[in-house]
Amino acid sequence: MSPSIENTADNINSTITTTTTSTNISNVIPGSDDWFGDQVHDWNEIYNAVISNKVQTLRRNREGQRVYREWIDNTLSKYKNVEDYLVKEKLHFPKEIPQDVNRPHYILLPNDFPYSTAPGIKHVLIWSQQSLKENYVKEILEEHYGSQQWEWVYFVNPPETQSVRKLPHVHVFMRPRQQQQQQQ
Repeated sequence: MSPSIENTADNINSTITTTTTSTNISNVIPGSDDWFGDQVHDWNEIYNAVISNKVQTLRRNREGQRVYREWIDNTLSKYKNVEDYLVKEKLHFPKEIPQDVNRPHYILLPNDFPYSTAPGIKHVLIWSQQSLKENYVKEILEEHYGSQQWEWVYFVNPPETQSVRKLPHVHVFMRPRQQQQQQQ
């Protein structure tokens, strides 16, 4: 079964599939920076891309992608692959097995290379060693942020756009609820 995408405010669901395969960065990141413009995704664009399962339209701007490419090149000169770097340097999961297999260990972090978003929108990642079920993702977000204060949408990138495939992770875009009321 594939994970679902849900907006907590409106309970609109859409489904995408995920896979775990080996990573070849050159096959994932477009070769031309022309694909990356100077766009800034506003909340409505992000929300609509997620609920219509068109998340591949969300991206970094040209400068953000340049920085990401430099980081990739530097990282690959020192590590076997991006996953190797993440496990050794950034994602230090507990060694013990979780008591509940449906609630695996996770690490919630800001995206170091976020997509280009309007001010006030956060882009965070929920990392895990196994795929996360939708109810657990909602529980994590509720615990850390609270749906009374924050509105969010989340998704797992489709396989063809995943630059980190061996470590399951969920992209979360969120904004304070007060912004939602100001923009409508």
